[in-house]
Amino acid sequence: MKLSLKSTIIGTGASLLASTAMAQNLTLQSAFPFSLEVIDTSIHRFVEDVSTATNGELTFTPYDAGSFSPPFEILENVGNGSLDAGWSAASYWAGQIPAAALFQSIPFGPDVPKYLSWLYGGGGLELWEALYAPHNVVPIPCGSMISEAGGWFTEEITSVEDLNGMSMRISGLGGEVISRLGVSPVSIPAGETFLGLDTGRIGAAELSFPTIDTSAGFFEVAKHYYFPGWHQPGSLNELLVNADVWAGLAESQRLAVRNACSDLSIRMFAHDMQAQSAALEEFRSAGVTAERFPEEVLAALQLATEEVLEEAAQRDNDFADVIESYQNFSERYDEYRELTAF
Repeated sequence: MKLSLKSTIIGTGASLLASTAMAQNLTLQSAFPFSLEVIDTSIHRFVEDVSTATNGELTFTPYDAGSFSPPFEILENVGNGSLDAGWSAASYWAGQIPAAALFQSIPFGPDVPKYLSWLYGGGGLELWEALYAPHNVVPIPCGSMISEAGGWFTEEITSVEDLNGMSMRISGLGGEVISRLGVSPVSIPAGETFLGLDTGRIGAAELSFPTIDTSAGFFEVAKHYYFPGWHQPGSLNELLVNADVWAGLAESQRLAVRNACSDLSIRMFAHDMQAQSAALEEFRSAGVTAERFPEEVLAALQLATEEVLEEAAQRDNDFADVIESYQNFSERYDEYRELTAF
């Protein structure tokens, strides 16, 4: 998809030189609707932090999902320069870049601290950057998501058989894994998920953790809320920047962007871990049952995960390189973590 020429949206903030030679204002479109409270807060915090750190010489103008590009086309439109930057989830590109899914979440994989350790200390970020380079896009980890819920279900799940024949809003590797248990994964934008549950198009949906799910309103149409989020025990959002735009920034501006993203990841984790209890209580007051999946379901999902990861690595060399990097790192990380656990 090719958006309208930049000259038609200069007034709304597309790559535009300001009053000084170095000052720039860049378009930044989210793949997620601003109606999701945590998303809205985080993207605007990032924008404010970059502007403050650069004394206004580098600014981003944030746009809601769908403003210029459909959510699932943001990578393409950042790469071709129709957008300067995007705010998204790497699993959105799994259809064209299978290994990209590993940079949003890994089923039964790392929590946020372990994820960031792999990216910044175990070579993960370099692999991520190399993966997106052919698309003319620079990816930056920008905001973290604590372990998600396993999903909202309109019917109770008591066994693996209860999943067979169900349609569920779930994307990326999680969707491929749960399909092995008879579920039909449906990739629809977050903003369309409520309608899907309400009309019966889907019988289940995963979005995020309780405080984000609160603003999505799923508790009004689905009363069974299952944990854990086996598909996303920890996940990261990504800032995508057009590679030519990135190369044109001053080093101090690039540093300001990276620092704002790192700070956001830390603050989101710290805030969100303690904020979920109130949301769970709100759901229970609305008649929602919050509980863990049956152990037989979790065991079946974990077995399916191992199969999916192995088969994906056999099909795609990039996927094989990335998952091998993570698994080797995980062994080293877990050895010390187990020694120090109490």
